[in-house]
Amino acid sequence: MSRIFCPILLLATLPLLVHAVDAAAQASPLIVEFRGGAAVPAFSFSDGDRPAEGVGVGPSFGVELALARGPRKSLTVGFSQHRFACEELGCGSSEDFVATGMNVGMRVNLRTNGEVIPWVRLGGRSVRVELPERDGTPAGTSDLGYGGEVGAGVYIGTFGAVGFDPGIRFTATNTELPSGDLLRLRHWVADLALVLAF
Repeated sequence: MSRIFCPILLLATLPLLVHAVDAAAQASPLIVEFRGGAAVPAFSFSDGDRPAEGVGVGPSFGVELALARGPRKSLTVGFSQHRFACEELGCGSSEDFVATGMNVGMRVNLRTNGEVIPWVRLGGRSVRVELPERDGTPAGTSDLGYGGEVGAGVYIGTFGAVGFDPGIRFTATNTELPSGDLLRLRHWVADLALVLAF
């Protein structure tokens, strides 16, 4: 009886094994992204006249880890730094506002397989802003501020465990400046990531 039972058990579990391997191929358990692009100020952060407002576009970079929680959802945690040009505010030509922070969130794939997979994300963020000296105001660092971000993009598979991931996101955080003024940090980030899946 055991000779009959073993082949039947193997045949019964084979579809489950194939499904598990297929699911693993669609959603790697750990993904590392190296992102680079541009930070674009929005609303009063771009054209306001309160302290630390009226800045320009600058470079952005970051590193992010994503841990798959099934074929569609991933938990994300990352570090990023965005620079904003402030020459018009009286900063030196080579100095920028620098916003450095951490983010956590959830990313949802809108498809579960294929070479091109669109996604959306929602998360929280903490940030500190380093301010250079400007118009006689001393340099300083803001308090730790908190906020959120939303984003969308598309994963483009190339070969094996390497891919590319262009995306765009909007970030809104508030932080207190050394002067006591509230900085409403609102900006877009458009970037491209090199993706490594493990």
